[in-house]
Amino acid sequence: MFLTDMLGRCKKLERRAYKAEMKKVTIMFNAENKTVMLPSGAEMYYAKFGRGSRQMVMIPGLNIVDMSGTAGNLAYFYRRFAKELTVYVFDRRKGRDPGCTIRTMAEDLAGAMMALNITDAYVVGVSQGGMIAQYLAAYHPELVRRLVLGVTAAKTNPLMISAVDEWLAIAENGDLQGVLTKSYDKMYTEKQMKLYRRLIPLMMRFTKFMSIERFADHARAIYSLDCSGLLDRIKCPVLVLGAELDKITTAEGAKEIADKLGCKVHIFPNEGHAVYLGKGFNRMVYDFFEE
Repeated sequence: MFLTDMLGRCKKLERRAYKAEMKKVTIMFNAENKTVMLPSGAEMYYAKFGRGSRQMVMIPGLNIVDMSGTAGNLAYFYRRFAKELTVYVFDRRKGRDPGCTIRTMAEDLAGAMMALNITDAYVVGVSQGGMIAQYLAAYHPELVRRLVLGVTAAKTNPLMISAVDEWLAIAENGDLQGVLTKSYDKMYTEKQMKLYRRLIPLMMRFTKFMSIERFADHARAIYSLDCSGLLDRIKCPVLVLGAELDKITTAEGAKEIADKLGCKVHIFPNEGHAVYLGKGFNRMVYDFFEE
């Protein structure tokens, strides 16, 4: 009993210390959890942080984790950007969105940006977020000043279709942990997965997830991707970042975008799809935006 009580007290102290640290981060980076009303009447969650005069928009990839309430964590992780820019990290629209496509997601994002008076922004989209960013820059060029497309593609490929098929089959069985495990198998290298496989049961206990039906809506949208014929509409400076061991959008997908745009491209060696979580990736994004 004594040991159990002590462990319980330690966990309480850890939670208090974490909350205190997040409070400091929230104040330091002016982090806010907010929602915006879209022209369709739907709502979209977004995190806002930083105090810079320039505006940066981050579009995350397909996710099963609920983004609401994450502004403090995001501000700390992206503190390099928060010092110079005001950063907006947009989720997809709230609730279910059956029949959504990458194009409709881009229109939702454009509506959110216009509602918040965000124009001429520095935009970075990763994975599915990079797919959305291509449509955004093609159809709403006034919203995008500079663009980074990370580990993404302009059209579907067999690996992407296979991955989505697999995720949806698991999701239909209601197996949340299975979706998470298979997603990580695709995102991380074999070396990284040796660690993450042990952490997944812990994540299942302490992470807030969206509904598996909402995840499935977003996953199906990937089938609609084909903006390769629209790339010539993108006129702003673009940097494309890929990963040599990417098992979803592939390094070739990144190179194809760069070839069509005639822009800078960097492929990270020995890295997988989750390279966007690394310091090297974010350093290149930061340097490109500072040019």
